Parts: sequence; C-alpha cells; structure tokens
Amino acid sequence: MMETEKHEVIRLLKKDEIYNLSIIGFIQENNLEKFIRVDNSVLVQGCKEEKWIYFSGNDKKEFNELIKKLGPGDKYFGAMDDWMIHLLTKDKQIDWLINAYQFHFPPEKEIPKNKFETKQLTVRDTEFLISQSNYKKILTVEYLNERIEKSISAGIYSNEKPVAWGLTHDDGSLGTLHVLEKYRRKTYAKEITISLIRQCREIGKIPFLQCETKNIPAQKLVEKIGFERDRSVSWLKLE
Repeated sequence: MMETEKHEVIRLLKKDEIYNLSIIGFIQENNLEKFIRVDNSVLVQGCKEEKWIYFSGNDKKEFNELIKKLGPGDKYFGAMDDWMIHLLTKDKQIDWLINAYQFHFPPEKEIPKNKFETKQLTVRDTEFLISQSNYKKILTVEYLNERIEKSISAGIYSNEKPVAWGLTHDDGSLGTLHVLEKYRRKTYAKEITISLIRQCREIGKIPFLQCETKNIPAQKLVEKIGFERDRSVSWLKLE
C-alpha cells in the first residue's frame, strides 16, 4: 500500500476519528498486505504472521461485501462492533473472543501530574513481562520487543526489575498495563497510565485504550484519570 493511499484512507477515517482510533493507529503503525474499500466501509489487513484484520463502517450491506473478500486463512479480527461479529461468524466458529470498552482521553483535558518516576521499558524485560501477563495466548517475545523498540512505554522499577508497566499495542492503544501483586495499592497503575498519556500527547496522538468489559476496577481507574468511554469493541480469532 502506497503512502499516498494510506494518507487518503486515514483522511476518510478521520471523519469519525474517535470511533476509528484503533484502525487509524493500526494503519499508521503497520505495513499493510490488503486494503479494500466498498463505498464508505473499509477493510485493512496487516502483513505480520497473524495478519490481523480491521474494519470500519456502519453499513451492513457494505460489510457483507467486504467479508466476501476474506480467505480461509483469515482468522484474526480487531476492534469489531457486535453487529459485525454476528455477520462474520454466522457460518464460522470462534476460537476465542475478548469483549472490551474503548476509552479516549479528550484533547482539551489537562493531564494529571506524575508523582513517581517512570522509565522506558527495554527488550531485556520482555520475557519477564510475558511471564506475568494474563494474555500469554496473544503476546509473543517478537511482538513485545517490536513495541518496546518502536513506540512509547513506561515502567516503574525496583532493584532494576519492572514492578509496574505499560506500553502501546500496534494499533496505538495503551495497553499491557500490569502491576505485580506485591506492589499494588500504591497508585502505580495510575502513574503508568498518566506517563503513557503524556507521551502520546507529545507525539501528537489522541491517547486511547480498551478495558475488558468484566474489568470494572480498570474502567473506574481510567475514568477517574479523565478518559471517556466511547464504544464497545471486540477482538476474536476464528477456528
């Protein structure tokens, strides 16, 4: 996909920028193998091993035209609306599904101040981060190494080991937030999130993230910091 095409697609998607934050970030952060447009609806697919697919649009007829272009090896789908999942899976089985709410930090809001020092993560931390993660089925050493080297991150360290951390995913969303159990109730999760917000602002991006629908404490935390909930999203893998 040529850079001129990328800019044209992003220009289209920014007509509803908050809704499209995830797919815009994915286009900006990744090389694309496939881009298909049907009127005001689009499909993009990355080039990496899992070849994640993102959709944008609110027209069911256009969406049905897009999914006709899918092949048998297309398994991974990101930031899906509920109605999209229903149409996509009517004759397919789901391997796993993650339901979440998307939140964004409005441009006009002031960023709270950090009370603790945070540092950039390094690739030396990767295997330890994965060992502590609740998302081992998704995260890989290669993926985390790339995210740490390519984008922003934040960690709080004790004895040169990370005890709290977060970074951005390859759609630009803030994520992988984790605090070791021994270090919880010290506001470290809040500190990491604030650091990531500030770094996002510094590179000209709207900070956004997704919280699983069942993770009520995380939702309360980000809303207290100043995030606003804007949509429901789901990630899934087909069998």
